[in-house]
Amino acid sequence: MNLLTVASNREEIESLTAVFKMLWPGTAVLGANCSQEALSLVEKRRPDFLLLNMAPPSSDCLDLIRDVRLFSSVPLVVVSNDPNESTMVRSFELGADDYFLKPYKPLELVLRVKAIVRRATGTSEGESMVVGLLRLHALLHRVYVGDKEVSLTPTENNILRHMMENVGHIVTYSSLAQQVWGDDYPDACSTLKVYIKRLRQKLGDDSRRPSMILNETGLGYRLVKPV
Repeated sequence: MNLLTVASNREEIESLTAVFKMLWPGTAVLGANCSQEALSLVEKRRPDFLLLNMAPPSSDCLDLIRDVRLFSSVPLVVVSNDPNESTMVRSFELGADDYFLKPYKPLELVLRVKAIVRRATGTSEGESMVVGLLRLHALLHRVYVGDKEVSLTPTENNILRHMMENVGHIVTYSSLAQQVWGDDYPDACSTLKVYIKRLRQKLGDDSRRPSMILNETGLGYRLVKPV
């Protein structure tokens, strides 16, 4: 796997590199210490994964997430020492696939990265799913709503695929968390709400009066076949 780590100082890059080389042998790690260099490497080297070390000001990292998502659906995780929930929520809204607060457990970080990569690449080429007006090309992370093409992040892709596989049925918060992160961690419910909000926006489903992805209070969500 080719991993790109982005941090403002060389020590942090070396620390993250050591973690992955020890716990995921064979990982090739690139490092970038500024947004401009990171964007250039994402475009030219096309890494399999992007790991952002968020340092003050957090707006720099948020801007980088936004800029990456303008042209790439590469799996992306943020490691941060910013405890503000609003920063975490904004990271997810802009397209991050996971968010870790420091201090983090190295093994948990690597396992979660592996889970995201596995789900992002686990669908065979050419495989697509069709539910009413929705047509999902899981490998390409693209969905069509009728003739309109929409680009998805890997996590959005996994959530929508799981819901399409269970169309008409309630998909629980726990089930979605297992599908996306491989476990049901304490903040899964609030994090999933951010992703569902983004999915609704991309699919043209009114969050105030949804007709496609419905809330099932206290349980989860249900995808209604769009016609």
